Amino acid sequence: MPDLHDIMAHLADAIAVVRVSQRSLSHLEVAYDEESFLRKGLAALDAVYTEIDFASIALFKKGQH
Repeated sequence: MPDLHDIMAHLADAIAVVRVSQRSLSHLEVAYDEESFLRKGLAALDAVYTEIDFASIALFKKGQH
């Protein structure tokens, strides 16, 4: 079974990099469309992270019974 903890850590690191990029763009008035697109991407990544996190918790609990 793959180590979901490591996978989640890698995903969290990737989200952090994109989040820093989005925050940098948010200070530039000329990059509104790009910043908006990054914001939508971050919301999607956060949703996937949460979905994987809940699934891994469910799998762990299922494996304990």
